[in-house]
Amino acid sequence: MRKVAVFFGGRSCENEISVLTGVFVMNVLEGERYSVLPVYVHTDGKMYTSEKMKNVEVFKEKKYSEFQRIFFDGATVYALNTAKRKIKRLCSVDVALNCCHGGLGEGGGVSALAEWNGIPLASPDLTSSGVFMDKSMTKLVMRALNVPTVDYIRVNEGDYQKRGAFLLKSIEGRLKYPVVIKPAHLGSSIGICLAANEVEAKTAIEAAFALDNRVIIEKYLPQKQDVNCAAYSLNGDIYVSEPEVAFGGGIYSFEDKYVKRKTDHEQPILSKGGGRYALNAVLREKIRSYTKTIYKRMNLKGVVRMDFLVSDERAYLCEVNTVPGSLAYYLFCERIIDAKAFFFDLLEDAIRERGEQKKLLSTGILKTAKTRK
Repeated sequence: MRKVAVFFGGRSCENEISVLTGVFVMNVLEGERYSVLPVYVHTDGKMYTSEKMKNVEVFKEKKYSEFQRIFFDGATVYALNTAKRKIKRLCSVDVALNCCHGGLGEGGGVSALAEWNGIPLASPDLTSSGVFMDKSMTKLVMRALNVPTVDYIRVNEGDYQKRGAFLLKSIEGRLKYPVVIKPAHLGSSIGICLAANEVEAKTAIEAAFALDNRVIIEKYLPQKQDVNCAAYSLNGDIYVSEPEVAFGGGIYSFEDKYVKRKTDHEQPILSKGGGRYALNAVLREKIRSYTKTIYKRMNLKGVVRMDFLVSDERAYLCEVNTVPGSLAYYLFCERIIDAKAFFFDLLEDAIRERGEQKKLLSTGILKTAKTRK
């Protein structure tokens, strides 16, 4: 039986959302082919494990004292007892899966840890994770790939402190009100706000800077729809889901995603009849084409969800989620039970890919180098 390390949590505003994804994925994976090592990344940045982590109630009650501090040395995991100044070998892992939303966990931290320690990872690598964690960088990449995005203004906190008044005056001329304002590095719609005028924009921008040091101001698309489409790869072939309408007009807020929903976290926001296939055939294929292009050109792996805005029969890439909620299983699987085979395929493909990785080449320069006195 293989051991899979499931990373979740993280130093992020989305820590608790990540717990929901991590607990869900761990319970789906546990079985005859894989045993799960929970790896909870606390908001203090330290890593912990416990079999009790497979129950979300432990996190609701904040029983963190029952968790065991761990660290990685290669593919081997050790427990650390700081009080007794002792370490103990726990196990070795065969593959890892990233369920961290936001922050360094999704933005490349877990990817770097896995790569550094030679652990196959069934999630995107360091480069793509870092790029897509920043919405302004995502815009630049989309421009290079000829994938449309909504017109925007990017502003850093330092520049805003110096020239904020000028920026506020320029929004009307460059984008027209209303505009959507959001932190550049946050997900799950945290900090997103719709501003109808300069006064509201000032309030929203300053609120966003309380969460991030970079803010995106986007042109608002009236009568738009939020549409999700995901992709994953197996043996070099890319598979793209059918697009699904996730939300209608207005802005898709944190409350809409997580507070007002009546279904469990693992379930799709809209049923198949209510959201999927609601777009016309031409637009559906355009969104699927954009999704495949991004996945292929950015050398993505694992399952990645692309979020689009659709308005006036045009699709605009909004953001790329390298660690989507519930790993977007619902865009490929009709039932939760089908998610087990889906996740297994991702893990097996990561192990296969690691086996085919090129070996490092030594230059041999040290053999001929002369030491200077």
